Formats: sequence, C-alpha cells, structure tokens
Amino acid sequence: LLSKVPAAKKENLASFILSLYKFYKELHFAYLEINPLVMLDDNTVVPLDMAAKLDETAGFVCAHKWGEVDWPPPFGRAAYPEEALIRDMDGKTGASLKLTILNEKGRVWTMVAGGGASVVYADTVADYGWGHELANYGEYSGAPSTEETFVYAKTLLSLMMKHKH
Repeated sequence: LLSKVPAAKKENLASFILSLYKFYKELHFAYLEINPLVMLDDNTVVPLDMAAKLDETAGFVCAHKWGEVDWPPPFGRAAYPEEALIRDMDGKTGASLKLTILNEKGRVWTMVAGGGASVVYADTVADYGWGHELANYGEYSGAPSTEETFVYAKTLLSLMMKHKH
C-alpha cells in the first residue's frame, strides 16, 4: 500500500491510515471513502473529500459516541411516528427491530422474526399478487426482550386498526 510513498512521508501516512482504521471500527462505519487525500510538505495528511455511512444497527453500542444523528426516513418521505418509535427502540437494544410502512391502508401486515424471513414473506406476498396490499416491511430478531416484542406487536396492531378495511 505504501510502496510508492516517499520514505520521508511513510511514517505519517501509515499512522494516519492506522488511526483512520481504528476510527472506522470504533464508530461502526459501514462505509468510509476519502478521495482525494493529500499530504502537505510538512507531512500533514488532509482529506479533501469524504463519504461515509454509519452502521445504524450499531446504535446500541456507540450512539453516545456519534452524538445526534438525523437518520433519513425511507423512500424519501417523512417518517411515521410509529417508525420513529421502533427506530428509537432499535437504537437502544442489541436486538434488531425494523419497521417501514409501505401502505398504511394496506390489508396485508406482517410481523416476522428474522431479516431473511421478512424478505421471503414480502416477496411471497408480491408473488401471489398482493404486493399492492402489503402494508409494512419489518422484522424483529436477535432476541428482543418481552417488553420490546410487546411494544413492537402493539405498534403493528394499532397501525392495522387505523383504517377500516
């Protein structure tokens, strides 16, 4: 990696790369790109542009290090209060709690344990011609507590009952 870097700059660049890697791991980034990166005459490393993505599922481990993060709502729309509630719970547990409302007036609601299973269920609903009625996409997994499971189920049931079918 450093074979073409001048000897006088190798130590500082290696130190920067090591520090960046520690930063990446400690804050649970899913993605981090710096391009371009320049090194000044005094051997100071300067990232000129950066793109990064935090692993939102690691919030329970290091949200206190991230500070206030404004997670974008799915599909370019404002988040439903119920989605925000589940996302907040997800950030405070080691379990995984996900909820995206696709069609609040839909008639097919799912409460699936496991991310892989939720994909299979959603695909199956669509395969059988009911995709237009699929109301939500979500999952709970990773051993949520009884209380977390209760609140998740209660939230889904309240959404189901919001509109007459």
